[in-house]
Amino acid sequence: MSPLAAAIYEILRQRTAKPDPRITYAELAEQLREFSEALEYIHHRHRELYTALAEVGKECRRLRVPPLPALVVRADTRRPGAAYYSGKRRGLPHRGAQVAAWREDLEAVKRARFPALRHSSLRPPR
Repeated sequence: MSPLAAAIYEILRQRTAKPDPRITYAELAEQLREFSEALEYIHHRHRELYTALAEVGKECRRLRVPPLPALVVRADTRRPGAAYYSGKRRGLPHRGAQVAAWREDLEAVKRARFPALRHSSLRPPR
C-alpha cells in the first residue's frame, strides 16, 4: 500500500469510533496535511487522493473488512462521490440502489473493527 493510502487508512480507521464517522473529502485532505509534512500537497480534488482511496478499498477487501472509503463523503450531500459507486456498485440498476448499498457499507464500517497496519513510512504528528 502506498504511504498516502496507509495514512488514509489510519485516519479513517480512527474515525470508526465516532458516532458519525463520516468525513468530507476536504476534511480528509486537511487531516492528511496535518498527518505528515510529506502530504502538504494534497487537496480534496487531487487525483492521487481518489487513487489512494481505491487502494484503501482494495486493502479492506484483502483484510475481509467493510470498505473504509464509505466514510468519505461530499460536503453537500453527505454521501460519497461518483467514484465510490464504480466497480461492484456499477452493476446496481439505479442511483437509489447504489445509495442503499453505500448505507449498508457505512453501517457495516461502524460495527467493524479494523486492524492497524503493520508499518507505514508516514507517521502522524505527536
